[in-house]
Amino acid sequence: MIPFLRRRKEDPIFLDCYTCSHHAYNHAKVDYARRYIPEWWKAEKKFFAERKTIKHCRGMLDYYSKGIVLPLWGEFKLTVHPLGHDGDVYSWVSSNEDFDVHTHDKAQWVGFGSDNLCNVKLISPWAFKTREAVSFLWSQPTWSQPDTFNGLTALPGVVEYKTQTVTHINCVVEQREESQTFSLAPLTPMAILHPLTERKVELRHHLVSVDSYERIARRGGGMLLNTDEEDVMSPEGAGVPARKKAFWKKADELNKCPFE
Repeated sequence: MIPFLRRRKEDPIFLDCYTCSHHAYNHAKVDYARRYIPEWWKAEKKFFAERKTIKHCRGMLDYYSKGIVLPLWGEFKLTVHPLGHDGDVYSWVSSNEDFDVHTHDKAQWVGFGSDNLCNVKLISPWAFKTREAVSFLWSQPTWSQPDTFNGLTALPGVVEYKTQTVTHINCVVEQREESQTFSLAPLTPMAILHPLTERKVELRHHLVSVDSYERIARRGGGMLLNTDEEDVMSPEGAGVPARKKAFWKKADELNKCPFE
């Protein structure tokens, strides 16, 4: 079969992963989740008292065999201070300079949970890009976080990387009467992505300069004036989302292969 006439579903989807962090690039690349199957699971016996154990769970096996993991790019320790603490809700330390943590004020998500909840946003060193609009289901790899999942909870979502590049990890913690400490080892899976397509996804990694990374990660793909003053949460019929949708539709039509 002529290559450019082959069935489209046989073509891979390339997920380009860009970073300016040598820690992430050299030691903690984005990778297929099958390489991150938890060690505790590997050590489980297949049977207990003649009953099947979790070693037979098809759902867990498929969860890892079909996912893509964003691993932690160094050691990270988070301390959530108790209720009544005078100062910030939490403090943190990390092993390298490529860590940064932000917080979305509770006023931005007031309808979710109690006022004791706090957002912890790990600023990822990776920017993702695809040439096609492919959706990925983003979730917390709970099986890989047995000691922290019930206190440090990553929020799920569906994301795409044609019109945006952000891979930050939004977590929620609850401030309690007592202090809480969460210690995460390097390479801990922090997010797992499942492509919502039957096509194969191939990963490509790129170590770039800080300037190049900032250009790649620019809001609006460098094609639109996309300022913080505009409401990025506005509906599709107004503001930034509508302009993005119109631009990418026109660009796709102009750049479409004539043989498709």
